[in-house]
Amino acid sequence: MRAVHRVSRWLGATCLTALVAAGLMIVPGMVATPSEPDGVAELVEQRAREAPSWDLVLRLRDELAASAADNPDYPIDPAQAALVATSPQEYTPLGRISSEAIGLDAVYAAGVHPSVLERGPGLWPGTATPGQPGNAVISGHRTTHTRPFGDLDELVAGDPVVVTAEGGSGVTYRVTETAIVPEAEYTAFVLARPADAEARQLTLFACHPKGDRTHRIVVRATAEAGEGR
Repeated sequence: MRAVHRVSRWLGATCLTALVAAGLMIVPGMVATPSEPDGVAELVEQRAREAPSWDLVLRLRDELAASAADNPDYPIDPAQAALVATSPQEYTPLGRISSEAIGLDAVYAAGVHPSVLERGPGLWPGTATPGQPGNAVISGHRTTHTRPFGDLDELVAGDPVVVTAEGGSGVTYRVTETAIVPEAEYTAFVLARPADAEARQLTLFACHPKGDRTHRIVVRATAEAGEGR
């Protein structure tokens, strides 16, 4: 029984951490304390390595609700778990993203909440700032709202994509590959970090095919040497 309570406390604490890190909101009432290591520590470490994301927040909420419903001794009431709510941050433009190859020229902002993507591309929370080492992940619509990534499928290897920070200089990335990934697998795929810790990678993705959500089209690009440094 104590193990059940430990896991429940860990899930509550992890959910709160993910929500705060992703710039989202959690409704008061779900207070948790970290659990002591006894097999749970490995799970905590694994979850800590996941970049904060909208999908992660929703998954944690569902885990809390399911555990509470299946176990009468679970310390979190199902109604409480259902109150975990999310809301976007204030719309925060970060710069522009452009590619002459597909006529792309749009402002991108912080976050991938639907309210952000309705206005243009959004940078996935927790991923690298464009121009810095790591994987900068930007999402956008293809057929609705401003449709910034409508022609993402037309980008080919070598095409330039320029990302400019608000009030700063631009960084040129060159497309290296395009992949089509099933919806169930796209989160891990787009968030994968480059093998070289110093590499500056850009990942653009959107729903695929156009007007459907069964897959994601994912375009990878790498910054040119010396760009933006």
